Order: sequence, then structure tokens, then C-alpha cells
Amino acid sequence: MTLDSEKRMTRRTWLGKVLKILAGIGLFNFSLFIDSVSKTPAQSSFPVYHAGIGNTFSNEVMKFIAGFLFFHHAGDAEISLVPLSRKGRYQATLSGKTRGFIGFLTRHREDTHISELIENENRTRFICTRLIRDTKIGHHHTIKVFEMDYSKRQLTITRLKKNHRSVHITPIPKGIFYDDPLTAFYNFRFGSYGPVEFGKTFRIHTIPGKKLNTLSLKIASRGKTVKESRNLPIRNKAKYLVYLKLDPDIIKSRTGDIEGWLSANLIPLYGVAKDVIFFGDVSGKLVAIQRFFTPPPPM
Repeated sequence: MTLDSEKRMTRRTWLGKVLKILAGIGLFNFSLFIDSVSKTPAQSSFPVYHAGIGNTFSNEVMKFIAGFLFFHHAGDAEISLVPLSRKGRYQATLSGKTRGFIGFLTRHREDTHISELIENENRTRFICTRLIRDTKIGHHHTIKVFEMDYSKRQLTITRLKKNHRSVHITPIPKGIFYDDPLTAFYNFRFGSYGPVEFGKTFRIHTIPGKKLNTLSLKIASRGKTVKESRNLPIRNKAKYLVYLKLDPDIIKSRTGDIEGWLSANLIPLYGVAKDVIFFGDVSGKLVAIQRFFTPPPPM
């Protein structure tokens, strides 16, 4: 394989990862287009915090677009949460796909993350018991499954690609729960990690990566937020400026930093992954948010 072809393949892989992380963390939007059955984030009355995290976010769907440089719509992504047939169990799904010219370059890459969740005893947070990462690039298909057994305190990682299957088992430290970004997304919004306050930093245990085993989320101070929002087109909708720190390898950036804006009820509006290698800053926008009823998927 030539150096040029290696670079093209690397760029395809990195763009796909950028799109899924931008959607997975959900920090998006400057110009909103909302379809006729949706409400804008500024007008939306949900989430209404019911008794239990599952009831609060059940059947919520968020849709995003992502872009970089002059490719303003390089990919689409969607986050949804639906109840399963067993009470207290839910399925959170993040799906993303490249489109247009970028879709052609990336062989129409599709990424799907499925987090199987249970509510804790008090229904105040989600616990992820299994995470499935499914990646399709052209005719190539890779599945990676993370299974958390908290009774045995062990993490089982299974990787499936073509006819090859590998399994790796590692211990989970006592008292620790691994919240993948999708699980953390709902727990943070529900207040499972504590109240959201200006100047506060959250550090969340996640499935260990190559460099980091925590997600760091910092809420900017009130003064910093006011200063940065002065020229912000969505300043009337945005209340919190947040800084997210991930393992740099996840989004293939030099720092692993994402900066974004949230509404008063913690709906993600707009975000930027900083200094992504080869692409620079990659942005994501919320374009629609809906709530609907759907029968639970099969177990």
C-alpha cells in the first residue's frame, strides 16, 4: 500500500470516529432546522424530570449534522433512548453516517453504538451492562462488544471481524461503574453526577482507553460564559459553556478537547472537536429533537 493510500484510509477512519464522538457526547447548533412535528430547543418543554431517569428520557430522539472546513454537512447522526420489555431496562443508540462527497471518500461509513442500560435501585442513574460498537466501511464490517459484569467485577471485550474472533477479560475495580459516553450523556443531564453549576468539573469513570480512563467535563464560570456568548448566534438559547476532555485517540486529535454549548435544561446545542488531525476543528449541530412512542425492541 502506498503512503498516499495509507493517508486516505487513515482519514476515513478518523472522520468516522469524529462524527460518532460529536454525536455521542451531544454538544451542538448554530442554525437550527426543526421539522414540523418538533420543537426548537429553546421552546421545548422536555426533558421534564419524572420519577426515574428512564421515564425522563424515554423515547427521546436527537438528530445532528457534522461538518468541517467548507464541508458544512459531512455526516448525519442520531441519538435515541427506548424502553425494553423488561421494566427498568433501556436501549440507547447512537448512529452516524457520512454523506455526500465525504460519504464517497469514506465509502459511506456507518457507525452504530448500542448501550444496554439498567436503572439503579433508586432510578437515579443508568448503569451500562453491555456496549456494542458496530462499524461498516464499504463491505468491511467490524463489531466490538464490551460486557460489564459487576457481580464478578470483570469486563469482557469481544472483537469480531470477518471470521476472526478475539476475547479479552480485565477486572473492574471495586466500587467503579464504566459509563461509556452515551450512558454519561443521560446521567449528566439527569443530575446523576450532581447538580450542574458554573465553574464545576465532573470526572466520570469510563471504559479504559489507551491514555485515559475518565471523561472530564468542566462547566465554564459564569463570567467566562457571558464573555464567550456575546457574539454567539444562539446566545438566547445557550446557558452553559462546557469543555469535554476525552482520550485523544478516540477522536484522533492532539488534545482530545471538545467545546460546546448547552441549553438551560441541558439540551446540547452546538460543539466543536478541537484540532482533529488532518481536519482541524470539526463542528456538530443539533437540527431536531423529538419525543415519540414506539413499541420496545425485542430483547
